[in-house]
Amino acid sequence: MTRRSVSVVALGATIGAMLAGGCNIASAVDALTRPDPVVEAQYDLAPTSTVILFDDSMSVVTPVRIRRDIAEEATVVLMESLDRQDMISPLDAMRLARKLDEPGKQAAIHEIGAGVGAGQVIYVTPVRFSVPHIAGTADPTAAFRIKVIDVETRSRVWPDEDAGGSTGWPIQVALTRDEAMALSNEGRGAVSRALAVKSGDEIARLFIDTKYSQHGNRLLVQ
Repeated sequence: MTRRSVSVVALGATIGAMLAGGCNIASAVDALTRPDPVVEAQYDLAPTSTVILFDDSMSVVTPVRIRRDIAEEATVVLMESLDRQDMISPLDAMRLARKLDEPGKQAAIHEIGAGVGAGQVIYVTPVRFSVPHIAGTADPTAAFRIKVIDVETRSRVWPDEDAGGSTGWPIQVALTRDEAMALSNEGRGAVSRALAVKSGDEIARLFIDTKYSQHGNRLLVQ
C-alpha cells in the first residue's frame, strides 16, 4: 500500500469516527484538511554570514553566562531551522566588543560585525530580565529590542521606522508561574536558564516561518 493510500484510509476512518460521534461531515473534513497555521517571519535574513551581538552595557541580564545562553540559543535555532551554516559564534562578537569598546564610547555595530567576518548583525539589547527571588510570586519575564544591521552599508535594514525604527523591534518573553514553580526545585538559576532559552528561541523566530497545529501547539519540526 502506498503512503497516499494509507493517508486516504486514515482520513476515511477518522471522518467515520467523527460521524459516529455526531460530527458534521463538512466540519470534519475542514478540520482535517485545513492548512496548519503559520506565524511568518518578521524579516527574511539576507543569505550572508550572520552574527548575533548581544549588547548589555547596562547589565540588565546577570550573570554574564545568561547573556551567552540567550545569544547561543538564538544562533542554534537559526542554524537548525533555516539550515544556515553561515552563523558566527556570538561569543566571538561579545569578546571583540569588549576589546574594541573604550571608556565612554562603544564600538560601532558594523565594526564588530566586520571584525568577526559577518555580512549582517542581529543586534539585541535587553530591556528587562526579571526572575522573582521566590518562585510563584510573579511570572519570570524578559523584554528585548532587536535590529538587523548590514555591515557593508553600515545601516539598519530592519525594522523600518513604522515598526520600531532605530530603537529596534520589541519582543516580550515570559514563563508561567507554574513553569517557574516546577523549575524552582532545581534552584533559581534553573528558572533564569529556562527564561534565557525561551528568550533566545523567540528572538530567532523573528526570522523564521513557524508552523503550529490547529490546537496552537508548535509542530515538532519547527
